[in-house]
Amino acid sequence: MRKHIVPLVLGVALCLSGLYAKSQCTVTGWASQNGGVTGGGTATATTVTTYAELKTAITTTSVKNIVVSGAITIPSGGRISFQDQSGKTIFGLPGSKLVSTDLTKDNSGIIYVKRCTNIILRNLTFEGPGAYDTDGWDNITLDNCSNVWVDHCEFQDGLDGNFDIKNMSDYITVTWCKFIYNKAPIPGGPGGADDHRFSDLFGSSDGATADRGHLRITMQNNWWAQGCVARMPRVRFGQVHVVNNLFNSTVAKQCVQAGFEADLLIESNVFENVTKPIDKMNNDFTAITEQNNIFTNTTGNTTGSGTAFTPPYTLTITPVANVKSTVMASAGATLSSDCMIVLDLPTKNKLTTSEEIQSTVIYPNPAKDKAMIAVALKKNEQAEIKIYDTQGRLVNVLQTVTATTAGTQSIPYNVKGNRPGIYNVVITTSNGVKSTYRLMVQ
Repeated sequence: MRKHIVPLVLGVALCLSGLYAKSQCTVTGWASQNGGVTGGGTATATTVTTYAELKTAITTTSVKNIVVSGAITIPSGGRISFQDQSGKTIFGLPGSKLVSTDLTKDNSGIIYVKRCTNIILRNLTFEGPGAYDTDGWDNITLDNCSNVWVDHCEFQDGLDGNFDIKNMSDYITVTWCKFIYNKAPIPGGPGGADDHRFSDLFGSSDGATADRGHLRITMQNNWWAQGCVARMPRVRFGQVHVVNNLFNSTVAKQCVQAGFEADLLIESNVFENVTKPIDKMNNDFTAITEQNNIFTNTTGNTTGSGTAFTPPYTLTITPVANVKSTVMASAGATLSSDCMIVLDLPTKNKLTTSEEIQSTVIYPNPAKDKAMIAVALKKNEQAEIKIYDTQGRLVNVLQTVTATTAGTQSIPYNVKGNRPGIYNVVITTSNGVKSTYRLMVQ
């Protein structure tokens, strides 16, 4: 098992579940290279609930952190062009969704990301109108982008595809995402395919030779679920690491597809009840390394050919026997509302051990009447707690807590006087650690 331990940095999320910290979410794989990914960093978050607010926030370069709340419908022709920006995070609250119902070639699609760098997309659900072969737009496309982390997103029923990456895009990591087609395919499209449930295309054509040396992508802990027929993904040119993913769509005809000059490392994945787990297509790929995968009730090719690239990074690889249960439990937009962006954690004060990282929880979250802030302190250590709104305005100052004995100190916070919304709980300890947690008030 290869392990990758990364210190907490600005823009990385700390995910809490109930009373316990579930994980420290860090960018791994190809997106950790070339300077890594920090997204919107410490900037104040803007919450959006309507299409107009979403479009304005995405297209405004000064807005660095966007929180999506509720279901937002993209109007016909309203595909959002997210271009020429750097350093931005878009995070979806539980139950949020971006929906497109347009079936036309020109007016379909949800977000088109072009010439952007240092971008984080997390906990978002993208719902398309269903697969229809009209050469329309995907739910989301990365075009000539670099250093992008897509995490815990769900891609449903894309018109032309769910999520495509093309045109010299590079240093991309996609983790804990779910790809699914819930809607029946729509036949009769002008493209000729009556079942165009083709999920993910990396590299647009064999003639796009500028993609050589690019399309370095890591796909880890993702789930190609029911309804996916092909392109899981289909790759041209790129060095793509396919690791710890689950493929179990019973209608699958091709899963991982090795297209022109594809260089694929396929390891520790689970393929169940699918046809062609590894499709060698026209045998014009560069190399395919297949290792430690599980193939259950599959037909078609399961072997590699040649020796694929060696990743310049290390990461933790889940034992393949545990992949199915782990991925099915966590892939998709499954993050809880208390999975919060760390907004204020200077490098000199960063937490350095898993015990410290897991030392603070806020519950219940969301809160209606009262929230408990539980802080683990050493003997005689103090903690100052301040509450800010998303505009950075001080709302409350709680009493300074002093630990007479080492252990967890629970501080009640009455939220009845707070307006519904998101608040930042800033905790500063006497040993110099300052961190910010997110609390949602209903």
